[in-house]
Amino acid sequence: MSTSTSDALSAADLERLVRAESPDLADAVLALLEQPEQTPEKPLPKDAFTFDALLRTLTQARAHYESDGRRQASSEAWQRYLAQQDVPRPPRLALADLLVALYQRGTQASRAALMDIARRADLRFGLWGGLKRIYKLAEAHHDAELFGVLAWRFDVERHRPSASREVSGGTLTYLRRRAWRYLRHLGAAVPELYPQFAVEVLRHYKTDTSWYGVWVAHHIWAHGSGKYTQDSFAMPPPGDMVKHRAFPDAWKRSPDALMRLLDVCESDPAASFAIQGLRKDFPEALRKVTPAWLDRLARRPLGSAHDFLVETLQGSPEFHQGRLRELGLHEAVLALLLSPSAKARAYAIEYARAHAQDLPAERLEELVAQGAPDVKSFAAATLEKRNPRELGVALLGRLLQHKATSSFAAGALAQSFDRAELPADFLRDMYLGTGEQLNWVKGFISSKYGATELPADFWKALLDDPRLQKKPHPVEGLAMRALSAYPAAAIGPEWLLEKAAHPRISHMATQALMRADSLPGLDVEQVKARVFSAKYRGVALGLLGNRKLFTARQLTVPWLLALARRADPELHGFAHRYLLENVAPADFSDAGDAAAGLERLFELALGAKQPAPVRAFAQTYLRCHHPVIGPEQPESKSYNLKPRAPRKAYTPELLWPALTDSRDDVRRFALAIARAELRAWGWHTRVYELADAEAKEIRNLAYDALLRAGEEGADARHTLQPEELDPVKVFSLTESTKRSTREVAVELIRRHYARLGGAERLAWLMQSADREVGLFAVRLLWEKHRPTHLPEGWKPAGAKEAPAASGTERFANVDALRTFLRKMLFGLPPGRAKEAREGEVQKRLSASVAKRRVIELVRDLGLADAAFARVVAPVLEEFTGSLAKGEWQSCLASLVQLRAAHPDAQLGSA
Repeated sequence: MSTSTSDALSAADLERLVRAESPDLADAVLALLEQPEQTPEKPLPKDAFTFDALLRTLTQARAHYESDGRRQASSEAWQRYLAQQDVPRPPRLALADLLVALYQRGTQASRAALMDIARRADLRFGLWGGLKRIYKLAEAHHDAELFGVLAWRFDVERHRPSASREVSGGTLTYLRRRAWRYLRHLGAAVPELYPQFAVEVLRHYKTDTSWYGVWVAHHIWAHGSGKYTQDSFAMPPPGDMVKHRAFPDAWKRSPDALMRLLDVCESDPAASFAIQGLRKDFPEALRKVTPAWLDRLARRPLGSAHDFLVETLQGSPEFHQGRLRELGLHEAVLALLLSPSAKARAYAIEYARAHAQDLPAERLEELVAQGAPDVKSFAAATLEKRNPRELGVALLGRLLQHKATSSFAAGALAQSFDRAELPADFLRDMYLGTGEQLNWVKGFISSKYGATELPADFWKALLDDPRLQKKPHPVEGLAMRALSAYPAAAIGPEWLLEKAAHPRISHMATQALMRADSLPGLDVEQVKARVFSAKYRGVALGLLGNRKLFTARQLTVPWLLALARRADPELHGFAHRYLLENVAPADFSDAGDAAAGLERLFELALGAKQPAPVRAFAQTYLRCHHPVIGPEQPESKSYNLKPRAPRKAYTPELLWPALTDSRDDVRRFALAIARAELRAWGWHTRVYELADAEAKEIRNLAYDALLRAGEEGADARHTLQPEELDPVKVFSLTESTKRSTREVAVELIRRHYARLGGAERLAWLMQSADREVGLFAVRLLWEKHRPTHLPEGWKPAGAKEAPAASGTERFANVDALRTFLRKMLFGLPPGRAKEAREGEVQKRLSASVAKRRVIELVRDLGLADAAFARVVAPVLEEFTGSLAKGEWQSCLASLVQLRAAHPDAQLGSA
């Protein structure tokens, strides 16, 4: 992991703090230790031995079984790392020299910083080197203070789990053994200094020390027991702390060291060692202690010290309880009410009952909150004797949270105070307090107030209280349930609108707004602005859509149309619905004129520059308000709409061009109107124009209008009557570029041949570039105009029954039919151009090509029908003598194929 060099601490930063003797120096050193390794400015060599690699190698080295192997592997790893010139070293490695320099400064500030670092810092490389060197200097200089804190740290660290420690357990074992060795040599050589150094070690042990893992302390107070091995001294602190202490004669020289230890130690075993030593060796000194010293002892958080204090007070007439206030020990004894010692607490309770009945109520509350059970009972009993009104509402509220005083406080609040005397702030504090306080205030509110008797502002303030954010359940739910009983106007529409985006309150706020019939003071522009915020959109649209709250005039049509232009489906969907349900055509005009409004709507529905959402709305509006198709629209049924537009507004001049518009939605809209208005417009005879439209749905309108002509149940609004079919236009459709249109034309000719057909027209149809159309014409010619002498039972090849007799004129005889065919072939003009396909340009066909195609069509029908083959064979045989090579070759080939197909028939002169 790397860190930015601009934010990283450096050794230079620490040196500036050292020179300034900054009180923040220790914290800065700890921060530097925790600082991630910086990313090198230059890429490292491939074989670089980084600091992380060094740490891994040292960890592996500690796994060696033999101590010599561990030392050698660790030494080689350090030598390899330090020998590199191109690998930057982490800033914390500079801490060793910095700490030594700090020690050598010798100022009070520098020593205080070193003491703090020694107590708190993780034992990591860099700092570790400095601490180890300082320890050796402290030994050499007989520096008891630094020796004591480091010896203690080495001793307790050996068995303290620490993932961040980089020093091996073996090193710590060596150093704590070395610390005791130093003390042992000191006790033997300079016994007068031994107690001072031992005290400096003992004073640092904490109450949570794992005593089975310490070494130095046990040697100080139990060395003579001999219960230690080479590596451990596994025992708890002994009951008799002086029986086996090391160098007992050294302790007997002066009580000062033990008195200091009792004054500064942080653990009960250390305090017990001092007390037992003083009692054994200096009983006279204990009888001469000053009240000031006893006062300091009372402030120590050690049960053994407090027991000693109580025994001292009880054992001396000078410290009779009646004189303690005079001696300045009144507060010291009262401080024992919070002692960890039961004996000390009992003494303090006895003293308080007799000599401290004037304890302030706030202090008694503190005792109820923090004291042991015996002290809680004492404090609660004392409070119950007080006048509740003197205690005050605030303190009684705090007493609710403690089991020892909750019943008393609840009764006092209910019996001694009227509900008006309990301010809203107090009730709110109870809601936001402990479970006991919440239970009380819930019962109080339900018994003293009706459902909406408290002002809505009380519940609003409770929901807005920052303290509720830490633990909203269950108070938030209680407040929301209470507010749900108030009308929205009483709660405040603006507050509700603001809370509509709250992650937990939004449901209640939205419900209150949605069920409101009026929201006085709520500005429509403010609500409209919230539409564009995703957090508020749902509730804002719901409010704007409520006609009881806001009218269409307040929303304004321009704003709704602007909303309809939005790409967001929720926004333009709302605008569409609202405009459909609530806005009349006249509202779309600035002058309020219905005709102008409809003109504006058509411009919105069909305009070239109108966005799709706006077109969609306008088209839907115009469909729903059409007098004929409007009631059929699903939107009309959903919103119970009644048509408001006159039929005359839907003119063909507006809608006919839209049928061929490139936009799908515009075509579909125009198509829906055209189906209902085509005949009413008088434009139904122009459906032929639509048969060539690019859009399939528009062509389908033409197909439907033509093919259903004369059918029962056909929609007369756009379907033609048979007598309205135009033969010229129908036959023209056979030349359409659309295959489906040509097929429709052919079907129309088949169905209505008596009205549309004739041999001359079929001859024209045979010239079609579409082979299927030409073949159809030949077949129809034979079917409808065959000579009258042919048997009536004749049927085309492949047909199941004879064609129905029709009123069409038949050729009188075979010669008449042959004469028609000769005339058609000899007089055939150049053929019509093949129907153009998209992207193609076709030339007109030559007369020879056109004749060849007709010959092929006649041949094809002759191949299928022997009777027709007998009719046309002589004509084809005559054309074999043509001078035009293409003609006689086609006729000859056709004749050969016919004779092969009908060998039994007499075809021609062959």
